[in-house]
Amino acid sequence: MNNYDFYPPIEPFKSYMLPVSGVHNIYVEECGNPNGEPIIFLHGGPGAGCGKKARRFFDPKYYHIILFDQRGCGRSIPFLELKENNIFYSVEDMEKIRLHIGIDKWTIFAGSYGSTLGLTYAIHYPEKVKRMVLQGIFLANEDDVKWYFQKGISEIYPAEFKIFKDFIPIDEQDNLLEAYHKRFFSDNIKVRNEAIKIWSRFELRTMESEFTWPSEEEVQDYEISLALIEAHYFYNKMFWNDSEYILNRAEIIKDIPIQIAHGRFDLNTRVISAYKLSEKLNNCELVIVEGVGHSPFTEKMSKVLIKFLEDIKEIDNGK
Repeated sequence: MNNYDFYPPIEPFKSYMLPVSGVHNIYVEECGNPNGEPIIFLHGGPGAGCGKKARRFFDPKYYHIILFDQRGCGRSIPFLELKENNIFYSVEDMEKIRLHIGIDKWTIFAGSYGSTLGLTYAIHYPEKVKRMVLQGIFLANEDDVKWYFQKGISEIYPAEFKIFKDFIPIDEQDNLLEAYHKRFFSDNIKVRNEAIKIWSRFELRTMESEFTWPSEEEVQDYEISLALIEAHYFYNKMFWNDSEYILNRAEIIKDIPIQIAHGRFDLNTRVISAYKLSEKLNNCELVIVEGVGHSPFTEKMSKVLIKFLEDIKEIDNGK
């Protein structure tokens, strides 16, 4: 496969609900070769869930592909449950999946918030990570959140940001994240749903320039989980006690082979984050993909990511 196109659509050879706590059961699916090289896909958001196209990055004859919907979103249950739902629980969910399947070490493939989760997992379980393929590095620090929800992207998408900001009364506009969080957890369902619709569609519009606003007036389930879970994480500062949680612990993962692709014009997750991370790693390949934004599914970005995955096959086969 020399042109690095997506692989054809596939279906899981196994899918199941895995109990991970007294509250949560997460949806897990396994695709490709059950005896192949294990690789886990981590979706973004948090709260976005996994789509079928994510399976198509990987050669199904070579890779044992594992995907799961994180707590409270996608097909995991209970839907929208925020109790026992933060990044540290997700790290332990990954470890439960690894142990359930019986994998010794695996490769992590992740983008956007998935990169945040993957890096956090690697910090906690470095001996279980064979390598990482990451896209759109999101360090989830205060600067990242302010850039997106307060000032930064507002200067590149001014009309869209005006809609996002103007939904909030003027006296609350100095902290839009807090204002939206308040409305998401309001008893007024009409206000909650309107706030969710504006939040999620602002995000989808800025993530993919070709995004067209859905015709549905009713807010969709995936929009609800994206908005509520993101606000829950970001308002609570990722439940970290350190704004630079990942960079300050990069020493732990500095020798893991890590390949990073980041769009030069990625406005959701800034290229400076990928650069700062790469500077702290000994075994890192950073490719800044010119002329593309945040989505991993655009042609130029997907070709880089699939090439990374094809290169792994050659390395493992001793070529």
